[in-house]
Amino acid sequence: MIDTRRKAIWPLGSTVLVLTALVGGGLLDRTVVGAAVAAGIVVTSCIWSILTMRRIHAAESLALRDPLTGLPNRTLLNERVEQALRRARRTGERFTVVALDLDGFKEINDIRGHRAGDEVLLRLARTLEGVVRESDTVARVGGDEFAVLSLGTRDEDEATVLVGRLRHALRSPIEIDRVSVEIDASMGWALYPGDGATPEELLGRADGQMYATKRDINVETRRGSLDAGIVREFETALERNELVVHYQPILRLSDGSVTGVEALVRRFHPQRGVVSPAEFIPHVERTALIRAVTIFVAADALRTAREIQEHGRHLGVSVNVPYRAIDDPELAAGLEGLLTTSGVSPSDLTLEIVPTGPGAGGELNRDVLARLRALGIRIAIDDFGRASSLAAVRTLPLDQIKIDASFVHGLGRSAADAAVVESLARLGHELGLEVVAEGVETRTCWDLAFELGCDLAQGFYSAAPSTREALLEWLRSGWPAVTQVA
Repeated sequence: MIDTRRKAIWPLGSTVLVLTALVGGGLLDRTVVGAAVAAGIVVTSCIWSILTMRRIHAAESLALRDPLTGLPNRTLLNERVEQALRRARRTGERFTVVALDLDGFKEINDIRGHRAGDEVLLRLARTLEGVVRESDTVARVGGDEFAVLSLGTRDEDEATVLVGRLRHALRSPIEIDRVSVEIDASMGWALYPGDGATPEELLGRADGQMYATKRDINVETRRGSLDAGIVREFETALERNELVVHYQPILRLSDGSVTGVEALVRRFHPQRGVVSPAEFIPHVERTALIRAVTIFVAADALRTAREIQEHGRHLGVSVNVPYRAIDDPELAAGLEGLLTTSGVSPSDLTLEIVPTGPGAGGELNRDVLARLRALGIRIAIDDFGRASSLAAVRTLPLDQIKIDASFVHGLGRSAADAAVVESLARLGHELGLEVVAEGVETRTCWDLAFELGCDLAQGFYSAAPSTREALLEWLRSGWPAVTQVA
């Protein structure tokens, strides 16, 4: 390999030899030749300097850019945050740093291969750049971690809107080798000046909030890493129609009347019998399959509601929806279609979610939530009382809260649990929401839940989950199952 300097000098050397020969032959003036040689040396030096600077610039660029996506790396991001800080100290401007960690990216590498993983990263990089302003910075700061410096995002409300736009863009399906891949991300953010005054503090705060979101998701869904084998087995179960839906009644505490039922998905395995959703939902909900599962359960629930109405009763149905699917436009469209064909009123369908992450609810797609609200579909927070669920009551269009069973189980034994249930019920009523006590398994829990302000109850004291046929029989023969509270 001939280096650049030698390439640049060779033409000058050849020229000098020719000129020397001409001078020796008396064909050129020695003074003219000397001037020409000197000029050539100057030009060559300039060329060499330019080439050297280009090489230095290219090396610096490689040191500051992610080689796969071409995005700024962590070093360049730190520099730009520092520049934003200097400008903000002069002008009083505010800005936001967002940290993103892709959820399920490792599984894409494991299932689809590293080439597919690289293609996903490239497309996501372009997607993120398309969401933010030209003055903002999108950086890749780790294997599946990105960061955004948003100079015009000035407060919590604007930050949650930005995060919502980022999430919505990330969730668009990506076609890889004729297979549709969907991905989501855990996010956290930090605002200047409230959350820090240095790049380290701001990025650290955003990372901390993002990892807290990831911990919340893991705790809420009780899951570890995704098991690709379980996902493939579940795909087979869907194809073989092995999913079944069981129903658990929800009763009014004041008189024991049944107001609705919650639809709970199960798998009926040919050899193992009924399989608990705890074995497959934590894995399936991290894939696009969860949309099909939710539509399947909703369709069965609406058919059940219609059949109950034909038997002379009017009951609502509740369907569990993963928090990160509640603002899925395709899911909303599917539910709208089911309601149209079933003839059941949208107000008889309640979607139950368990919010996760900081500022839960604010980062969701508001257009989709507004569409659900416009249809008349009700939304309930399940497992209410956990930290993220409390944050969500400020932002989500809610109709109902379901107090977490861990608090209800302690009624009659724990004064602290009683105080929590009473406080949560009061909060729900002050917000104009219906309050359900979950996990009511004894008469004591039933009576105290009523005394502490709950409206409805669900649990094994009144009825266990059962098939549609068993539910209809229970309604005919066993309803109401609980006598009026004394």
